[in-house]
Amino acid sequence: MNILTLNLHTYQEVPFKEYDNILSFLEKYKPIQEAIAGLIIQKRVDIAFFQEAGQYIHEEPDINIQGIAIKKSNYVRILTEMLSDKRKNYYFVWDISHYGFGIWEEGLGILSKFPIVEFESRYVSKHTCLDTFYSRKIIRARVQAEKEQPDLYCVHLNWAEAGFVEEFSNLVKWIEEIGNENFVIAGDFNVPYGSDEYELIVNTKVLGRKLIDAWIVANPDRPVQPTFGGDVISESTARIDYIFIPEGWEVARAEIVFDKERVSDHMGVFCEVKSYFHRFEVKENCLLKNGK
Repeated sequence: MNILTLNLHTYQEVPFKEYDNILSFLEKYKPIQEAIAGLIIQKRVDIAFFQEAGQYIHEEPDINIQGIAIKKSNYVRILTEMLSDKRKNYYFVWDISHYGFGIWEEGLGILSKFPIVEFESRYVSKHTCLDTFYSRKIIRARVQAEKEQPDLYCVHLNWAEAGFVEEFSNLVKWIEEIGNENFVIAGDFNVPYGSDEYELIVNTKVLGRKLIDAWIVANPDRPVQPTFGGDVISESTARIDYIFIPEGWEVARAEIVFDKERVSDHMGVFCEVKSYFHRFEVKENCLLKNGK
């Protein structure tokens, strides 16, 4: 699977002027979304995890996906439609976590080449009110990827001082409750590489296996490569966006994307992985073919 995670910054790269309506604003924002859609095509992304994916608070929804009201301004929906216009078909899910910047319903989304067969969202934070950005939700999508059905967890957790440890613990409990050993966790964790909170993640076993930082496997010599730039990208920024896979998976490559072309206050993380189950199946098929 080719995987991308990107915090979208809830439409903040272009100012929403007093004279703007949602249609004129989205037209100005379109080049940024086209750049993201272009990378998805270029990298042949199978699964994309998005955080801070917004839709306009004052717009009426016109469709319903997995029980969630979706509006025309929904960022993940727009990306899906752009890809469809280029004859690249994807499925998507989305849910709101909280209100953002006064005019957006800010949430998380997953875009998938594979059909989505299950969807669920849960708050993992102690706050669950839409009026505070400390309310943090995680969404889970199970997809039908060839013969496998991996669970995809899109996360946007609070900072260490705002509840990260409890939220991460709630995520682990959720994964173990579901019981699917074939899973990916990706998103904005808001804790830097090397911190106590990062060490908690990589030393935690989930369903009996440790979580592996895909970036580190592919780039052991660049552990602190930044993924968050803020208003100005500099050497002092942190790596806080991760793709975690279970121990036993194979990582072919990983890279930071949008480090030169700004589409958000975050950069994206892209990686190519093979699940433990896929590797076992390939090995078994080779053995049968060769008669060994």
